[in-house]
Amino acid sequence: MKDRLHKIERVVVVQQQLKRLSEWKLALLRRDEAALGKAQEQLVSRLNDGAAHHGLFVGSMARRLTQLSREAQVVHAESEALQGRLREEALRLKRTERLAQNMARASDAEDEKIGLERIVEAGAARKDDSLA
Repeated sequence: MKDRLHKIERVVVVQQQLKRLSEWKLALLRRDEAALGKAQEQLVSRLNDGAAHHGLFVGSMARRLTQLSREAQVVHAESEALQGRLREEALRLKRTERLAQNMARASDAEDEKIGLERIVEAGAARKDDSLA
């Protein structure tokens, strides 16, 4: 029982690490998504600024804006997929933690039962010695 409990506790630790890794990746994706949004806003504000020299670069600025938009869509899709995986990992972790708690309770109950049996056997052995 103790061996199985130890294995489950190791699984819990690994699942916690996987969840932290996914959270870290999600934070990076959100940071990238925010950076792309800011870059798009800056580019649009430059396009709207109306300076005479911008007319020369409108085509390249429009292409860059399109490229940023595509990148933002890809990052957003990755972020959504990772959020789904993160929810699944969190649920899996909770189930495993509950299993570990139940196993710990069962192990403690078994240890207590064994301890009580030993006490009863020791008490019975003493009574047998005094009767003889």
